[in-house]
Amino acid sequence: MKKILVTFVEAGLGHIVTAQAILDALNLASDDSVEIIAKDIFKENETLLRHERFLIKETKKASSEPLHSPMQLFFMKILGSQNTLKLVHSTLYRKRVNAYVAELDKIKPDIIIDTHFFTSYASITYRDRLNPSCKVVTYNPDNNVHGWWCRKVDYFIVNNDLAYKQAIEKKFPPQKVKQVFFIVRQDVINANETKDFYREKLGIDKDAFVVKLADGAYAEAKLESFVYELIKTDKPLTVIPVVGKNEQLYAKLVELSKHVPPNIKLMPFGFVKDIHELFGASDLFITKAGPNAILDSVFMRVPVVVNYWANKIEWTTKELFIGTLGCGEVITDKVKAREFVEKCIDDRSLLGGYVENEKKLDKNKNGAREIASFVLGLASDK
Repeated sequence: MKKILVTFVEAGLGHIVTAQAILDALNLASDDSVEIIAKDIFKENETLLRHERFLIKETKKASSEPLHSPMQLFFMKILGSQNTLKLVHSTLYRKRVNAYVAELDKIKPDIIIDTHFFTSYASITYRDRLNPSCKVVTYNPDNNVHGWWCRKVDYFIVNNDLAYKQAIEKKFPPQKVKQVFFIVRQDVINANETKDFYREKLGIDKDAFVVKLADGAYAEAKLESFVYELIKTDKPLTVIPVVGKNEQLYAKLVELSKHVPPNIKLMPFGFVKDIHELFGASDLFITKAGPNAILDSVFMRVPVVVNYWANKIEWTTKELFIGTLGCGEVITDKVKAREFVEKCIDDRSLLGGYVENEKKLDKNKNGAREIASFVLGLASDK
């Protein structure tokens, strides 16, 4: 029986969300001829746990320190991205790579599916050292291709034309590169209830204008300042900030909710499992340009306002979903964002065009199913 391993890593929630979507698709499509294994290998020993904490800190810095990601990308270009990847992981991260390889060897998978550059590199190292018949399949959850995706992967999967073109330009062998549709979570695929349904379930006035805000898993970007600006309006408004794992900010916003003007309802949330329900209840989503949060919003047919992008990856996401696909607006100034919200409260038809553009993207195509079908095909090969 072939073993298919789906790896998980927390570096923001995007890598987890995409891995879970692929896992769900595999479980739906597979039979008893394969064993599907899901694992966050970083939780297996202290060395790897420290590295996951490091990745979380780097993710937070990317949102809170505007120069952090651009400087990293700049130095990668000077030395050459693949050279830097190999140098760093064979020196600074050598023990961590070795620890990851040792954990993989306990499982002895036939196919590994990764969604992060570190896990992909470590899986390739495992294959080359210990298990040459193992196939390493990497899904890139971003909308472009940065230089730290290792070209030695067996298959590299992207989700749009630009990323495919960039993969070829970065010298991935064309036979290794596959393009699929955007990955859609199963919860979102199944979410076909009305806005009134979700509002009744969540205790939200069905006639309210609802703005949801998020900054990713750690709320380190512009969410807080935009919340404070939005509640200055004299128009009736429900504001739903989702702050993920930022417990300090959550407590602060809960206290603030007790002191807002009577025309405002402030409903803060921390980490939310059924986040699609909040999208289903919302009229507008304000966020930084994280690929997966925007995907949820688009496939729940909620227009997007992008207020920040931390790096070239997020810039590309903004360009794709706002500039090319027309799913919302770019508004980086909080006062202008409040004024845009006020215009939409007065005339909700202003959002109709964005919703129609979102509906052009069929969530039932789901790239996770395409990946599952491809991987199961690999598993059945003699």
